[in-house]
Amino acid sequence: MSERQFLQLDGFTKAERITMTDRVSQAINQAGAWITDFHQYSNVLICINFEVSIADVGKLSESLQETGLHLSQESLEQLMAFSESTLKQKELPGTLQITFIHNEPDMLRDIPAVPG
Repeated sequence: MSERQFLQLDGFTKAERITMTDRVSQAINQAGAWITDFHQYSNVLICINFEVSIADVGKLSESLQETGLHLSQESLEQLMAFSESTLKQKELPGTLQITFIHNEPDMLRDIPAVPG
């Protein structure tokens, strides 16, 4: 039995964080994929977990590139390889990590105390 495959995408942008997050979310949905989780680690980094049908990986690649997000070369290569893949699995899980380049101070987030 073969190991389950997945996409690990990353990119960066100088675009405003909320606007780009919305564009990327819409691009994922328009490609027929669905968001399964979302993590905002700071105002510099977010990670979106998603699943996409193997048949829709090519659409996902196109719609993400239309957002203005600069995907890494490795991410583009993964998207190309999976869009031409003949994997037996029907859905492909993935993550998209986005780094926001700006001069804003880091957003501080309170972390709740863990009962000891």
